[in-house]
Amino acid sequence: MNATIRLRKVCLLALILLVSAAVSGCGSATTSYYNRIKRTVVDAKDDVLGTRPTTAELFPEDNTPLIDINYDAADDMMGLFVPALNKKSPIYYDRFTNRIDPADPSPFGRLVSEQVAARFATRSFMVTDGPAKIPPTVVKKPVEHDPMPASPEAREAEYKRTQEEFSPVRPCELTGTYLIADRVVYISARLTALDNGQVMAAHSWTVPVNRNTRSLLPQLKQSGGMKPSVRTSLNYSPHEIANPSGQRDTYIERTLVR
Repeated sequence: MNATIRLRKVCLLALILLVSAAVSGCGSATTSYYNRIKRTVVDAKDDVLGTRPTTAELFPEDNTPLIDINYDAADDMMGLFVPALNKKSPIYYDRFTNRIDPADPSPFGRLVSEQVAARFATRSFMVTDGPAKIPPTVVKKPVEHDPMPASPEAREAEYKRTQEEFSPVRPCELTGTYLIADRVVYISARLTALDNGQVMAAHSWTVPVNRNTRSLLPQLKQSGGMKPSVRTSLNYSPHEIANPSGQRDTYIERTLVR
């Protein structure tokens, strides 16, 4: 036993000296490279001395921040409706609702809609608070235009008018739903034009179920946890189990007094 321990110590010392020589020979090594060498030394030490942890997390959770996931989803949506939507178009938003229980009062739906709308606002879209307002139907009269404006101001005005014709201002509404599953929450969102109901963009993504989402969805706390694979409680009293036929007891119950 002593010889085995001595051999492990010698091997560990030789490995440390070898790694130290390699690191000292590369004075310009980056931090990530140094950290990788350091992790390699720690793993080798655990293997040689047998000190590697024997336990690990049974169900590792995805702790990606919710705001990062929703911002990425908002960027994907903007890539779909940017070519067809004028940035001057007001975008109303409403709380995302539970697909199974639309009356679910949990703050999850409100937070997701606010984060997606905030991402739109940072990209210079006209995010508007309050109830959605359907725009009135306006019939534009044909206007004769000068084919070649003379002044630069007239040419700029003509250019803006042309842009408005090809990409008019269209108020839209951001709505969405979420569906709670075992390990993830499925989210679906869409941006709908209020003038004719056209869906300008639609996108679906998932959010992992972790400590943060459980705090935002109280129903996950009720059904969370692990279900034991064996029975941990008795449906009957011990007397019924010991005397299934219901025979009369021949002993006298006594109260024990200390």
